[in-house]
Formats: sequence, structure tokens, C-alpha cells
Amino acid sequence: MSILSSERLVQPVRLLVALFIMAVVVAGCSGAADEPSGGETSTTSSETGEGSGGGDSSGGDSEETYVILPAFEPASLDPAVGGPGFQEYQNLYEPLVDSYAKDGEIKPLAAESWDVSDDGTVYTFHLREGLKWSDGEPLTAEDFRYAWIRQIDPSVGGYTPDLFFEIVNAEAYLNGEVTDPAEVGIAVLDELTLEVTLTQPAAYWLRVTGTNAYFPVRQDVIEEHGDSWTDPETFVGNGPYKLDEWVRDQRIEFVKNPEYTGPWADSRHIDRIIYRTFQDPWNEALTPYEAGEVDAALIPAADLERVESDAEMADNVVRIPLAGGSIMVFDTQSAPTDDPLVREALVRAVDFDALANDVLRGAYAQATSFSPPQMSSHDPDTFPEFDVEAAQDLLAQAGYADGVGFPTLELASWTLARETLIAQALAAMWSENLGIEVSIEILEPAAMTEWRNTRAEEDFDVYLALQWAELEDPRFFHVSQLDPRGNVRHSGYDNPGYVTALDAALSAPDQTAYDRLWKEAEALINRDLPIVTTVYEARPWVVSDVLSNFTEVTTEASEMIRVAQPPGLQVNR
Repeated sequence: MSILSSERLVQPVRLLVALFIMAVVVAGCSGAADEPSGGETSTTSSETGEGSGGGDSSGGDSEETYVILPAFEPASLDPAVGGPGFQEYQNLYEPLVDSYAKDGEIKPLAAESWDVSDDGTVYTFHLREGLKWSDGEPLTAEDFRYAWIRQIDPSVGGYTPDLFFEIVNAEAYLNGEVTDPAEVGIAVLDELTLEVTLTQPAAYWLRVTGTNAYFPVRQDVIEEHGDSWTDPETFVGNGPYKLDEWVRDQRIEFVKNPEYTGPWADSRHIDRIIYRTFQDPWNEALTPYEAGEVDAALIPAADLERVESDAEMADNVVRIPLAGGSIMVFDTQSAPTDDPLVREALVRAVDFDALANDVLRGAYAQATSFSPPQMSSHDPDTFPEFDVEAAQDLLAQAGYADGVGFPTLELASWTLARETLIAQALAAMWSENLGIEVSIEILEPAAMTEWRNTRAEEDFDVYLALQWAELEDPRFFHVSQLDPRGNVRHSGYDNPGYVTALDAALSAPDQTAYDRLWKEAEALINRDLPIVTTVYEARPWVVSDVLSNFTEVTTEASEMIRVAQPPGLQVNR
């Protein structure tokens, strides 16, 4: 651990910003705090042809249109296994609904419609007629029921069984308290109708059915082939593309699924998707991009300035917004940050516009509420405005006029270039605007994780962290960070009013009530300020001129490139 600064910072913010721009590379975020460290090697291998990856290869017929994208090597293409491979999943399978549309609306996919009971606990899905698996066999409601029961089967060890716990007896089935799957609240009414009963109203649950965990799988194929059912020779899916070839630790190739007739059928402008697999595609794909071996790549932090100043690549840099942000977490149980007046003073002393647009050169959006703008809870009207005079008055009310007597504020962060910039800018603003001393502690990522995990027992002042949402839904931004009954941030925030608002939102009977109640919960967080978002997330990509609609097909939650998502990725070589 090293202390970057333990003395009072008195430089004007403008000077600090200028020095940052001259001296430090402004970095795009290289991943979430809990990001995977690389691909996993599967136990089976299918090598059905010569290599077709690389920028000069067509991947097959010379008339084929193809795209080459970087990806993690998946542990498996089985939705129950999960882990690295989420890019591939969303092109091989079609869930009941699309939960990741750019406009935030939930759209029909395998289900052409659905009904919700008056009390909000029973969902009835009506599947499209003519659904087929990629081998031409009919797909029915039973395939969804089987897949979902399999996810919570304790003998399977599903990756995210908790995503099913809203369903009656799902958690009890996982825990062995219920042994008959017929007692779980998933029922097949006929071949095209699936009925699901929840333990209580949960307006957010419909969006959850669009995640990877809720994909259908085929019982007969799994029972016949076991773990090898996802090999190219035996794989079946129901998505716009199907698995064609998988050379382990090299590439995976998909081709159009001829049996797919769903809403995305006409936006499949690309015949073949070639994934070049890496241990860490977030940081390893730029060099292959520059060599013409892949068509797009995330730009690692250390390379961003070079790429943006490169005459051949600068115009190809695009930033994809993500439903997340860089956050600062206050200890609400220990002085001095246990005082709401102190927290509000610290927040009002920060110029979030300058932070985003001067310090970080506009690479990220200014934070204007706790949750990002993709969330219905986003509420800029209740977020404190930058106001130095008000901040100074609040600090005086807390007993620290002009910063006199205020203890040195300890700010912890880690060795991510962007977060270091944010930490230094916050320290400078607090020192200049409030007259307080700030000590910055920069930790290596592993040490930061260990440090953060001990905050439940040990006091702190404030630390920086990252939060990305799995879905564009407030539940996936609020609950894991702020629910006092269990969260990963350890701010100690325990406002009974917030708990009441949170529980009311989670049991809201409809979307209108759900959105309204989350705004009420967000207003409390914007008032009490246990956690404050500093900038909203975005990821820098460099995208070849041969591609069109790249931004349109890349999701703002979970960052998935869904090649057939309307208007569909296009290529012109």
C-alpha cells in the first residue's frame, strides 16, 4: 500500500486538470471489479475443419459475409454452466423476451405475448407458432419448463439459480426442501402456453426472463449426449445463429440457423460469425485488430491515448455506454462521514461536470443521480447540485467551519488509471473548496478486494468502486449495494425508510408502480448519500470501417454484441 498524498492539496482544480491531461493517460475502464480473468478450457474439443479465423479469411464460401470478433473462450455453451461466453449465448439462443433493447422496452421474442394476473403473481406466456430447434424439431413450452427446472436442480449446480427464486418453490427445490419439480410454480398448459406463479408480485421478473439463465434447452439431447451436447456435432439451439465449428482456444464459428423465423430473422445480414477466442479479450484484442485479424476490439487503458491520436484509428473509436459507473462509498457508521451534513458537503463540493468533461476529457458521462440513465430510478431532480458556498455552510453546520478541526479524510482506490484520476480530482476539489486534508491510498486490485471485504468489521471514510448492472433495471443497481440485510459495499447504511421503499418496489404489482417506487427509493439515496456515482460508465472500442451498426447491436447492460439485433450488424469488405 502506498500513500500518494497525505498533505493538504491546495492547487486550483483547473491547474490539476491541466497537469492530469499532460501527465496521465485517461483510461477506459478495463472491466468490473469482479470481471472474469480469462477463458476456461473445456474437457471436449471439436476440430471439424481448417482454420477460418483472421482478417483475410472468409470462413467458408467466398461469397459469405462474415465478421471476426474477440471473445472469451467459453467454459461451455450450456446456459446452466454460465461464466465466460455470454457473447456467444445471445446469438445461439432466443429467450421468451428481449430484455436488452436500446429503448429499454421489453419486446417479444419466443413469446409473442404474455398475460399477467391482476395480483401480479401469475404470468402466462404464449409462444409463437412454428418455433423450431436448429435441427428442425418442434420447440414447445415444455422445453422452457425443463430448462428452468434444470437450472435449479441441485444435482446440476446451475450458474445463477437465484434468478429463479421469485418463482414458487424454486429456492426450496434447489435446497432439497421440495423434491417434486411439479411443485415448482412452472406449468405447461399446452405446447404453446407456459404458466409461471411467483411468490409475490415482482414487476422486474419479466425482464429477468430475457437473461441467459432462462434460455430453453432440449431434454432428449442432453440425456443422450451428456456434457458433450454442446459440441458442434450435437448442439441444438433456437437462436438466429447455430454452432458450426469450435476449435478450442482458437475460434468458434456460427452460421445462420435455417430454422429460425423469429423477429430477428430479417436483420441477419452476416452469414458467419467468427469468434477469435482469448484468455482476456478485453485487453488482448487490440494488437490483432491492428494486424487486421479481428474487426473490433476494446481499447485497453494504456493504449487509449495512442489510439485516439493515431491518424488511421482515431475516427474508428466509439464509446459504448454501459448501465453502470464509478462510485464512491462512504462509511455511514463512523465519524466524520457518519454525519449526513458532512456527506452532503463533500458531494456538493465536487464539480461532477468538470470531473467528467475536463479531468476525464468527456470519455464518460457526468453523474447526475445514483443510478445511471438507463434505469427507471434515475432521478436528477433530487441529486445535490455543485455549490461550493452551500458545501462550506454544511460543513460549518457539522462543526468544521473552514475545515478547521476536520480529520484527514482517507480515500481508498486502486491501480486503475481512471480511478486514480478520479481520486486525485476529488481530493483536490475537497481540499480547495472545503479546506480539508485528504489522504489517498492506492491498492493493487487483489489488495483492494481484500480491503473492501473487511470493511464490514473495520472503519473507513470513503473508497472508490465499480458497479455494472446485469440488466437495465434498478433492482440490479440498488439491492446488491444498499440493502442493509446483505450487500457488497459495507457502507453501513440502514435507513428503515429506504428498506420500506425497496421492499415496496420489489413487490410492486405493475411496471408503473415499480418505476414510481424506485424513484422514491432513489430520492432517499440522493438525499442520504451513502454511495454516490462519480461518472457513468462507457467502454472505448475501435471498430473497423467494414462494420456498420456496431453501437446499435451492442447492449448497454452486460455488453453483448447481438449480431442480429435490429437493425443488425452489417459488413462491407
